Amino acid sequence: MMGMTWIFSGKAFAVSCLSTGIAVSLLMVVVPGLLSAGEGGGHYQLHGDVVPIAEDGIHDSDNDAVNTLQPPADAMKDFPRDALGIINWVDTLDRGLIAPRTGVTGSEKMHSVDFDVIFKNTASMPYVRFPHLPHTQWLTCKNCHPAIFLPQRGGNFVTMAAIIEGEYCGVCHGKVAFPPMECNRCHSVARENIGLR
Repeated sequence: MMGMTWIFSGKAFAVSCLSTGIAVSLLMVVVPGLLSAGEGGGHYQLHGDVVPIAEDGIHDSDNDAVNTLQPPADAMKDFPRDALGIINWVDTLDRGLIAPRTGVTGSEKMHSVDFDVIFKNTASMPYVRFPHLPHTQWLTCKNCHPAIFLPQRGGNFVTMAAIIEGEYCGVCHGKVAFPPMECNRCHSVARENIGLR
């Protein structure tokens, strides 16, 4: 985790990131429901906290079929991981280890689009590059537009606090996709004048 410090204190959360050699304090926000690994709520990919399927609050524990499901930790144990140990879903898809269905029946057609959106409202951090291609290889446009993001320039005031609270990118990132605390994965475009707003 070079260049990054995570601070967990009860339910308060702070992130500091070293980017381009300077320390940038990103936020200090109370995140509802965020628990440290010591409190039993750690991310299973980072802390090994695996909740049995029948107890995950998603599956019907009264249905005997729940016992025939392969536990996700077993199903994903050989998937490629990033430096923090989080599954790299793009690499997993590129290697052909998964083949996402386009819909319930699998007969729908997927329309991948290959263009990037650059977010420049990043204070003194590097700009954010949002690549559509890795997202549209398994999500349709309507997964994000218009409910999560308005598909128009300047139509979304995205903040790190909102992302950490599960809005915008945080709808997926920090849940099924890499955590938003991996600063350089998104803040990857050098500013023209580092340090100037």
